[in-house]
Amino acid sequence: MIGRMLVVSTNPDLPSATGRLMGAKHVHGGSGSLRKKPSFSPRWRAALPMIVTFCLVWLGYLSMVTIVIATDPYDIYRWGARLKLTRNDVPRDVVVRWVDLVSKQSGINTFLVGGSTTAMYSPDDISSALGGSVVAYNLSYGGPRPLDRDIVLDQLAINAQAKRIIITFDWMYILDPEKMRQGFPEYLYDEEISDDIRMVDLKSLRRTWKVLLGETSYEAQDDKRYAKFTERQYRSFQMPAQMAELQALIEEYRSVVDAPSGRTCASFNAVNEQLVPRIRKFVEQGAQVDVIMPILSYANYYFRMSDISATLLDEVLLSRRCFVKSIDTLPNVRVFAWDDDPRIAGDLGNFRDPGHVYNPGLLRRTLTSLSTGENRLTAADVEAYERRIRTEVKNYRLRNSYLERTARK
Repeated sequence: MIGRMLVVSTNPDLPSATGRLMGAKHVHGGSGSLRKKPSFSPRWRAALPMIVTFCLVWLGYLSMVTIVIATDPYDIYRWGARLKLTRNDVPRDVVVRWVDLVSKQSGINTFLVGGSTTAMYSPDDISSALGGSVVAYNLSYGGPRPLDRDIVLDQLAINAQAKRIIITFDWMYILDPEKMRQGFPEYLYDEEISDDIRMVDLKSLRRTWKVLLGETSYEAQDDKRYAKFTERQYRSFQMPAQMAELQALIEEYRSVVDAPSGRTCASFNAVNEQLVPRIRKFVEQGAQVDVIMPILSYANYYFRMSDISATLLDEVLLSRRCFVKSIDTLPNVRVFAWDDDPRIAGDLGNFRDPGHVYNPGLLRRTLTSLSTGENRLTAADVEAYERRIRTEVKNYRLRNSYLERTARK
């Protein structure tokens, strides 16, 4: 009997007596039935810390977004801080976030919209060159492209009460009209408030913190740093070894530098569909529009063939000719150019690199021309201007007055 019971109780194929008893009670709903306790699966238990961390990070980010948008460090919304600009500040690349703020400043009546070729001018430089009651601001920044240039001009047309707009006709107008400068914050200037979430970064957080502390004036404070940068760039460029490399490059590409691009005026969409209509709009609003052709050295057309276009010379000159002819009949629109003079564009002693003038006297002269009317370019003389530059570039022999002077000492 005992042996039989032992056999039964140890048979692996049969439930134990206790199991049979509890199973029976569970089936019949007895009062002693056991209910299974809820529990997290091992996967959920492993994922829980990550989920909590994600929620905390997300809540923290939303809090920062709320604080930044509520503070409005760029004065975009009607509830934003009423920020002021330091009178003679030159923000340069920082200005891409300030366009809306700058365009709303009621006291400014003259705006310079350009690239790195005009980024050195301070408001006082512009005002003193133009004279009169000019109160100016420089909206130039490095590496503009057609689409972000449109945004800047549109903000001025919407917000500013400008009497004068100065625009640089950069080489970038040969590019596709949809090209935008890398890092340009276009989301700050559209109508979608949800896009403004993208403004929350270290720069905007620092700016927000300053506003919350009561600092309501904008100031880039990089004038000394920029001056040192351009001086170092000039010194490093004005070296015999640099000139020798450029001369070798010129000889290598001389036979093809004037190759035809196959383009026509109709192919410059950034000019026809973007720049010209915006100039017309400024004219309709009663503004004077001055357009500057940046001074590029003749060596620059050789130097930038490999990274911009193999037909750079033809495209730049053709785009300039087409532009000048398209706006020639508009009232209160003038174009200025200086680079058909080999004493200017042919002398590398004037430059800190092949595409940027360093000579302070030449920089002042280009601004002063807007007041004196010197070096105007019109439809009547643009083709002769184009021919002179083509001839000078094709026959260019490198010259550097700075090295010539230092060699005589």
